[in-house]
Amino acid sequence: MSDGLRTASSTDVGRVRDRNEDAIFCGENVFAVADGLGGHRAGEVASSLALEPIAALDQAAPREAARRLADAVKRSNLSVFERSQGQDELKGMGTTLTAVVVAEGTAHLAHVGDSRCYLIRGAGITRISRDHTLVARMVDEGKLTPEQAESHPQRSILTRALGAEPTVDVEEIRVPLVAGDRLLLCSDGLTGVVGDDELHAIISDGSDLDEISQRLIDEANERGGHDNISVVLVDVGGSIAQARAAGRLPWRRRESARRFPVRPVTWAAALALILGVGYLGVTSWVDRSYYVGVTEEGTVAIFRGIPANVPGLSRLEEPTELDVDEVSNPAVRRSLQEGVRQPTLGEARAYVEQLLRDAGIGMTPESDPTASASPSVRGSP
Repeated sequence: MSDGLRTASSTDVGRVRDRNEDAIFCGENVFAVADGLGGHRAGEVASSLALEPIAALDQAAPREAARRLADAVKRSNLSVFERSQGQDELKGMGTTLTAVVVAEGTAHLAHVGDSRCYLIRGAGITRISRDHTLVARMVDEGKLTPEQAESHPQRSILTRALGAEPTVDVEEIRVPLVAGDRLLLCSDGLTGVVGDDELHAIISDGSDLDEISQRLIDEANERGGHDNISVVLVDVGGSIAQARAAGRLPWRRRESARRFPVRPVTWAAALALILGVGYLGVTSWVDRSYYVGVTEEGTVAIFRGIPANVPGLSRLEEPTELDVDEVSNPAVRRSLQEGVRQPTLGEARAYVEQLLRDAGIGMTPESDPTASASPSVRGSP
């Protein structure tokens, strides 16, 4: 690769999804991961659209590409938004986007959503990006600890994503690099099941980036593979970065537009953000979204809405007689507790039917007997 960079990348559908809605780009100096969101194949369309302006930057000189990165992300957002408005089957689609340009010994990051970028330097790993999620904001406000956020049922609710509105705030970060640094860009299919210390251990073990990339994918799959998994690795060679003191990272973080201040605010304000201008117009999305989850009584049921413990964002659609403890697969039980997203009511019924058959209970009166008998688990976005 140019300027002493070595790279590897991989994306995998995981073990329970029926298609891969992630998209990755691994160029000469430009790298990106996008995690698509939306029913049917809309997520695939959104993530692919988002990468087009980013991939085009790889044709420019690295310094010029870095200068234009945030504007490219804004073009990505507008492209996704306009396409979603023009086709009914794509309405409500969106995507995360985490993109990096390496130029003149500096990593230039532009970021929207909860895909992540990490810096691995020596014995340490540092998350450069910041998740644009409800629970991350609650951590900033002191309402949750980072440990509580890792398992919070609302951790998948985004407060920022491409395609929600015609404009988007892009978080920009610049990190000076040192020879020997490694960058990891990844979707939450990896970070949702593999901790930071474990990521560091795998990424630091060896020099074959292709092998390391595959080990990361395998590790996520071994832990259930509940979501699509995408990885881009960048190894910084000696010619790109002059040796600097490997102490505190002197990076700079800024927003391309004024963002919501990170300071204590009321819970009502956070709810207003979600219900008003939050992720992909949540209020209009609820009525056309479904998931299979668990009732307060511990039985499996179909819900209309999104799996979040916020009043008004979900309601019981169809109950079943299946107790969650009767589900034999531990990974499926965990997914049900979080809410297994389904693009249509028919697919939700088909998924429930398979659970009932596996438990030896049979069909419920509410179910569609013509539905497919081979559902696929779709975890939270």
